[in-house]
Amino acid sequence: MELVSGKMTSKGQITIPKELREKLGLSEGDQFKFLIENDEVRIEPVKKKLLSQAIGRITSKEEINLEKVREICHKEASKHILYKGLKHE
Repeated sequence: MELVSGKMTSKGQITIPKELREKLGLSEGDQFKFLIENDEVRIEPVKKKLLSQAIGRITSKEEINLEKVREICHKEASKHILYKGLKHE
């Protein structure tokens, strides 16, 4: 196990050292989950699922049109962003 330390800012932000980001393949915008047990916190990156992986898990009697799936996802994401944006104004 490798020990890497960091420091928390006044805003509660912790910087992950560059060497660790590179080693784990992390980039800006990645999301993390915080697992709390006793007095310890474990931080784990949320694994990104590719659309192709998700499609592989879908079962259907009809043929799946990938372009249609992308279109639906785009519309739903746009609605979510629009709603979230209006909610914070």
